[in-house]
Amino acid sequence: MNTDMDIDINTVTDTITCRLVEARADLGITQKELASATGISLKTIANIESKQHIPSLLYAMRIADFFTNR
Repeated sequence: MNTDMDIDINTVTDTITCRLVEARADLGITQKELASATGISLKTIANIESKQHIPSLLYAMRIADFFTNR
């Protein structure tokens, strides 16, 4: 079943990855610094950026909060 509401997971993953890498670059922070500031493991941050992991809602909110409060 294909509806207008279907989500292409590859598009979502690409968008999250691209936005996260760009946002980190804009602030000039490392993956390690982001991991420390959000309480998310460095491995998970790296996996999100390399499209091996889609962040859970909790992690997405932590990451969004970090960048929103900058």
